[in-house]
Order: sequence, then C-alpha cells, then structure tokens
Amino acid sequence: MKKLIFLLLALAPMQAPALELLLEENRGESGTIGYVDIDRVFKEYSGTTGAREEFISEIKKKEDSVNARKAAIFTLKAELAKLRQEREFALTLPSLLETQRSVAEAAAVKTTPPPPQVSTETAGAGVSTAAPAALPQGLPGMNGIDMPGVSKVPVNHFKFSVSTAVPEIDAALGKKEEELRQKEEELRVFQRMAERELLEYESRKSEILLGRIYVALKELAVKEEVSVIVDKRNILFGQNAVDLTGKLLKRLEEGGI
Repeated sequence: MKKLIFLLLALAPMQAPALELLLEENRGESGTIGYVDIDRVFKEYSGTTGAREEFISEIKKKEDSVNARKAAIFTLKAELAKLRQEREFALTLPSLLETQRSVAEAAAVKTTPPPPQVSTETAGAGVSTAAPAALPQGLPGMNGIDMPGVSKVPVNHFKFSVSTAVPEIDAALGKKEEELRQKEEELRVFQRMAERELLEYESRKSEILLGRIYVALKELAVKEEVSVIVDKRNILFGQNAVDLTGKLLKRLEEGGI
C-alpha cells in the first residue's frame, strides 16, 4: 500500500497540468495574453487542499482494511506454528510417558527400605553391598516445551489444541493451511482492487478540480478581456502579460465554484 501514497503527487502542484484557453468570445483586437501561476493555484486553493485530505483519508481506510486482513493471516500462521509444535510433541509423547513411568518405578525402588546388613562371614558369599547408581536428572523433553511467541511451557501445564493423536493434528493442520492460502489470495485480490479504486477516485477528483478551475478561468478571462491564458511556466518573455493568479484564486474561493 505504500506506493499508493505516491498517487497524492497527482494532486500536488508540481504535477498540475497547464491550463491554456483560447477564448472565441473575446475577439478584442489587442490580443491580450494573460497567465496564471498554476502551481500557486493548486497550492493555495482550498478545494485542492480538501481533495488531498479526502484522498489521504481514502488511502487510510484502504490501509486499515489491508492491515486487518494481514493481522488475520499472522494469527493463522501463529496457530499453524503451534500445531506443528504440538505434532512434534505428540510424536515423542509415548516415549516421554514411558520414561516418566520408568523414573517413577525407579524412584519407588530407591525409597524402599534397604535389606538387613549381612555379616562379614556372608559377605564373601557373593552378596553385593554397593549403593544403587544415582538416577539421571533433567530428562530430555520433561522440563518444558518451547512454544512460538511464548516462553518454555512446563509439560504439566501444556494443553493440546486439538488432540494428542498425530492423525487428528495433521487433519487440523491441513484445514489451517488451506484457510491460510485462501486468506493470502483474498489479500492479494483486495490489494489490487484497492489500488484500482484509489486510482479511479484520484482521477475523478482531479477532473472535478480541473473543471472548476477551467470554468472560473474562462469567466475571468472574458471579464478581463484577455484572449489567451497560459501557464506561467510556459512564458519565456512577457513584458505585457497580465497575471490573473490572484484574481483566479479569489474567484474560486468567493464564487464557490
């Protein structure tokens, strides 16, 4: 949408087309030539300012709509990332549960009262008196799960969005991915449509403004008995030229054209 901002240049003074009139109504023998500073007209005329503000407002509305659609896409992508993480966890969940069961059984054995001491006479009969080996701490996957956009979630606080079954998670992933494709395509279509609508809106506004200026300039030229009016930028030498810029602005503002 950023490139739409440049459409404002179409309403800017530097892009203003030259207005040139040849008035058959005024057949004065003097052939007086007048000129207007069209850059100044576009800069100072309140109608131009109002049109520019309305155009900016239209751009803002389109951008807000695009951003709302983008936000929905970002949300879907986050949900997909979470489902993929859950799928990976679901694949390892059986082994983790088995490890947890083994740890619990080993802990139960560790807390069982030790057997009675044997005498030194029986020690040589092949009975071991060594203490059991220490159990491993911090088993992989049991201390938490990294979730997208969230810190590590403890396993006992983790909740699956859909199911612990991989096939059901895969089905949910398929639906989300299809929804994402649709929304991305809708966004592309909407952006193209928004650009086209803004171009048409700008074109209509420009035509209206130029029409107002033309009518006011024509009436002013007849009143001032000027045969030809040109843009100031087209004048190389004009000692006797008549500057109608101020009068044109006054006529536009006061005449309500």
